[in-house]
Amino acid sequence: MTMKIRGIEKADYDYIVSVLDRWWGGPAGQRAHPYFFYELGDFALVAEDEGKVVGFLLGFITPDKATGYVHLVGIDPDHRRRRVGHRLYERFEARCRDEGVSRLKAIAAVGNDASAHFHQAIGFSVEEVAHYAGPRRDRLVFTKSLG
Repeated sequence: MTMKIRGIEKADYDYIVSVLDRWWGGPAGQRAHPYFFYELGDFALVAEDEGKVVGFLLGFITPDKATGYVHLVGIDPDHRRRRVGHRLYERFEARCRDEGVSRLKAIAAVGNDASAHFHQAIGFSVEEVAHYAGPRRDRLVFTKSLG
């Protein structure tokens, strides 16, 4: 596979929202809210193989530049287990380091073991935080120091 990681473009965003429900096996397209492209898209990335988008990472840097936050990652089911997610995170981390960011952060629903294993494998710590997303809405909070 000759994968290329690059910044997101409007055509990529349109494609992602059209396939995300299929990639995730259920309703998910609304999680790729347009502000992650229009207002926060400077750090959003896509992975492409032979001109086809096979993965994406929607992330941003907080205004104080303390945290690089990964909001949403998706990988084409036909391209999973090929290090697409790793490559996207590596590029995002490098861009965050270039901006002087001191840590990375992501969250997932409790019980999302695949996300927990992935994040731990690439150096994140994980903590289950009670009520993180509101009453009785616990979340797994992943953090990684860049210092």
